Amino acid sequence: MEKELVFTSAESLLMRGEQPTIQSVMAATGLQYDIVEIQLRQWWKAIPEKISFNDDVIALPGLPEALGTAFGRIWHQAVEEAETRLRADSRTLNHATEEVRKLSEESLKESHNRISYLEITSRELKAKFEDTRIHSRSLEAELSVLKTAIAVEATSRKKEEHLRAKLENDLVHLRKAHEDAKRTFEQRIKEDQRHALDQISKSEADARYYRTASEKLRDDAGSKETLLTKKTHDLQSEIARHEVRIDTQHTLIRSQDEELKNLKQSSQIQSRDMASKSSALLAGDNKAKRLEHKRKEQDGEIKRLNQKALNSATEWGRRENLMRNESRSVQEELQRAQLKVVNLEKRSISQDEEIRRIKSKL
Repeated sequence: MEKELVFTSAESLLMRGEQPTIQSVMAATGLQYDIVEIQLRQWWKAIPEKISFNDDVIALPGLPEALGTAFGRIWHQAVEEAETRLRADSRTLNHATEEVRKLSEESLKESHNRISYLEITSRELKAKFEDTRIHSRSLEAELSVLKTAIAVEATSRKKEEHLRAKLENDLVHLRKAHEDAKRTFEQRIKEDQRHALDQISKSEADARYYRTASEKLRDDAGSKETLLTKKTHDLQSEIARHEVRIDTQHTLIRSQDEELKNLKQSSQIQSRDMASKSSALLAGDNKAKRLEHKRKEQDGEIKRLNQKALNSATEWGRRENLMRNESRSVQEELQRAQLKVVNLEKRSISQDEEIRRIKSKL
């Protein structure tokens, strides 16, 4: 059963113009790989028994005779065409082999000629090699001389490099010393300038303080002076009023004395009035004396305040002169420091020129 299925599927594939393979037969029959492989191998072995070729007729089992005859004609025609193609291919192959043989002979001749040319060139190269060997020996001798000269030059160059390194080291030390001196000098100048500026700022602050203090003292003295002048004017006006009153009272006393002289026999009431008036007059005199004493004290206070203001003004002027002298001395010191800076800059410039000369010598 399996054999028939495999054979039938293989023949059907062959009739369709396809080559029967294990995979195609397995796809057509659905059998396993081992079974299909064994049966297909048997089918391929049985094909020569099934198909027989004669000169005129090709016998195929299961086909009609007319179809076999037509297939035989087609087969013979295909065989003839294959033979003609084979003969044409053989002729072209013979022609190609002849051309290859000719080319090989020509290449052989060329190789012989080339070998002879190479032999001639090899002899020439040998002669040149001998010449070059002699020349190389002379060059080796010159090279040994040059090596000795190079060694001497290297030693001298090492000495020069050592000297140059020493000079560069000295130059580096000089640069460091110059930079340190320059740095310290700049720092000192900055400190001097800072100190001078601090002193100037302090002196300016002191001047402002003393100026404000003197202005305050002047304002206080002026206010006190105005107050005292106002009080003195008030006291003077009051004294004038009291003097007027005293004058009026004196006139009254004179008139009363005249009346007393004229009226010796006045009553006790008039005498008491006179006593009271005299006591009032004495009280007014005492009050006037006290006011005069107070006025004198106020005048002394005004003089003392004026003296104090004068002393403060002189003290402020003295301090201002001192501050001006200090600022002048600070400016002179600053000028001296600037002169020192200029001298040090000149010195640094001269040192730089000296370093440049040393470098140019190197």
